[in-house]
Amino acid sequence: MTQYTQTFALLKANLKRDWIKILIWLAVLAGMFVAVAAKFEGIYGSPKQIATIAQTLRSQAMVSLFGPMTHASLNTAIIFASEMMVFWGIFMVIFNYSLSVGATRGQEESGLTEMVLGGHPVGRLAPIAAAGLELLVANSLFALITGFGMMAANMPGSDFNGNWLFAVTLALVGWTFGMISLIFAQLVADSHNVAIYNYAFFGITYLVRMMTDVANPDYTWLSPFGWIEKAGIYTENNWLPVGLLTILGLIAFGMAVALNMNRDIDAGIIQVRAGKRRSRFLRGPATLLLWNQKSISLFWIIGMAVLGASYGSVFNSISKIVNDSPVVRQVLGASGIAHAEKTQLLSFVGILGVIFGVLAVVGGAMVINHLYTEEIKGYLQLVNTKPQSRSYLLSTYFVYGWLLSVIILFVALMAAMGAGNAVLKHPLAFHYFWRTFVALVPVLTVFISTLVALIGFLPRWRSIVWVLLGGSFMISYFGRLVDLPTWALKISPFYWFRKVPINEIDGTPVIWILIIAAVLIVIGYIGYRRRDFSN
Repeated sequence: MTQYTQTFALLKANLKRDWIKILIWLAVLAGMFVAVAAKFEGIYGSPKQIATIAQTLRSQAMVSLFGPMTHASLNTAIIFASEMMVFWGIFMVIFNYSLSVGATRGQEESGLTEMVLGGHPVGRLAPIAAAGLELLVANSLFALITGFGMMAANMPGSDFNGNWLFAVTLALVGWTFGMISLIFAQLVADSHNVAIYNYAFFGITYLVRMMTDVANPDYTWLSPFGWIEKAGIYTENNWLPVGLLTILGLIAFGMAVALNMNRDIDAGIIQVRAGKRRSRFLRGPATLLLWNQKSISLFWIIGMAVLGASYGSVFNSISKIVNDSPVVRQVLGASGIAHAEKTQLLSFVGILGVIFGVLAVVGGAMVINHLYTEEIKGYLQLVNTKPQSRSYLLSTYFVYGWLLSVIILFVALMAAMGAGNAVLKHPLAFHYFWRTFVALVPVLTVFISTLVALIGFLPRWRSIVWVLLGGSFMISYFGRLVDLPTWALKISPFYWFRKVPINEIDGTPVIWILIIAAVLIVIGYIGYRRRDFSN
């Protein structure tokens, strides 16, 4: 047991470092989950509303997104579980990936792990054990908050067993994928590649779940992420997936520990292949960035194309939803009630634009974040051996990140248009999708420019952009659902384009948003040129 000496001391240090991140994630994930549950009766409370949405959820396109709807007798709680289980499971996986990478590779890259193990009486396996316990603590808190919140929400059709099974299953799927992430943290030697392995694995499990749900749900057991569907929340209330996720998580942690014992600190099991001594392509920071980011950029573009096509394939089902609920009317807006099928479809396109816009910002911001992570690792010292200005270096990352986010958004909307028009009797015109794209480009720009300003002046606080992005998404997606006041809705940049593509783009908010973005970019450039490098 000496290998685990001071594990709890390191756990305490990890929680002290990450408590703000954990608190924000829990407030958003658990808080919004409970808030939606409390309002869900107003959305699907009547038998007519339930029958209408059930018909949509049983379509092949919706089965691929949310899983099969096999139960004959439905109620509000069952509909809630069907719509939220997969959706929130994705959020929980992302949450745990963020914690696990930071607690393992992030610590090693910063030199803290080597310093702790080399200068203090700490066991060799204490850091990875502390990382595993931190994930356990965070997910346990989510389960407790969500479980008690669901009990308080008291949706029609819910029960004690189903509420706690729902909460525990979501917490466990996040924890299990976090344990699997610990394995990848031992295989490769940097957090960037760990993230690629993480999301590639998750993408495969999600794709297997989606394909098996459509072809034969019996084979969904092949995907660990698909196990959450087998819990049968509020129907069978099957606890077997909980046991399977627990076993898989423990096995993954055991494998991570075994791998950790057989590698050096700051090294990976998979050895990095040496590159060529010379390259005609690598001529400066721009080509180096393109070379390093080509794989993850391609992953983003293909992934968003698949996601856009998946959403587009349900366009023919949107017009079947009967909007006789006052809450649905608030979500879709006044224009979505007055018009028929076309207006409803355009309202849905506007909602998709928000989702795609958020994901596009994430893709571009991850690239720009590398400017600071490579700075603190000392990689930029090699780049700066050549005579080039800091403004050029910042411009390289800023332009690449902004262009990637714009391309991601465009590809997702075009994929949705192509798949959607393939199933519609009356296809939607191209200019509606182009209008949505043009309206969202300023929103992408203001978030990207916020990150540039933070990297320029307050690089350690750059994570604020994720808070702003997540808050804007929650306000736009759930704000009307939980009856937020108008002034709160206006905080989100997405609010100012809420009527697009049904109506034309209002030029006034576009101008103001672009002015704010320009000011933030200037601030970022001034700060980056004047401040000292962190390393």
